[in-house]
Amino acid sequence: MLEILKQINIKCEDDAKGFKDDEKIGRIDKLMKKTKYRSIHDGHLTKIYSQLQNKELSGKNLVLVSSHIDTVYKNFYQMEGRDVVTGTLDNSITNAILINLLTSHDVPENVIVAFTGNEEKESLGVDETISFLHTINAKAGIVVSLDITNRGYRNHGYTIENYFVKKGMGKAFYRKKQLKNYLVQLLESKKVKTIHHVSADPDDTWQFDEHNLNCFTFCLPSRNIAEHGDWMHDDMGVIVKKSALRDYSQALLKLLRRLARDFN
Repeated sequence: MLEILKQINIKCEDDAKGFKDDEKIGRIDKLMKKTKYRSIHDGHLTKIYSQLQNKELSGKNLVLVSSHIDTVYKNFYQMEGRDVVTGTLDNSITNAILINLLTSHDVPENVIVAFTGNEEKESLGVDETISFLHTINAKAGIVVSLDITNRGYRNHGYTIENYFVKKGMGKAFYRKKQLKNYLVQLLESKKVKTIHHVSADPDDTWQFDEHNLNCFTFCLPSRNIAEHGDWMHDDMGVIVKKSALRDYSQALLKLLRRLARDFN
């Protein structure tokens, strides 16, 4: 996974109309060719991959995995220590974990992947992703957004944050707490840290919620190096535990397989 991180931990900016350059996108696309996934939508602010063709996705209920690829750093680096990885990891680390997972393991065909842009600003990549699904007559039964977090570093390998539920006709959950409890049950762990959106930092799930979707963020805990409020975006980078990388990857695979079973 760290070899993948080295390849894609580079600048990727957008101007709300599209990505300014395609270097990171090209590297991700090359790496995705080593998986069973192929590009089904090369959009302005989203790059969507699936094991099925568009016509095969029509009418299907999907698990959408979203991992934003836009960056705000000016200088990029990653460094491996004995027990930790340090670097400008927002959000290249979850990009790398996801690609590595799809390369190494089989994931159900109703799981599709979107690498989105503009998350650090208006989450316009979310809107384009959902719009595309509408054009092919497919829908996201649940969205799993991948990101890093400033919570849970000491004792947790992952957190569940910003969980929202679909409202109205066809809803699967009546309350956010019901979704939270369902996810904790899927993970089969007594150490799951959950953070309600009132307490969590905003991310692109807030925009997925605007589209009335079941969604949540599956976060990798990180620790600060810089000593100011926006340390996560500082060029000094962040610190993540190697043990958390293992826990996060294993839990993500379990989540995707079980969500795909239940949202089919």
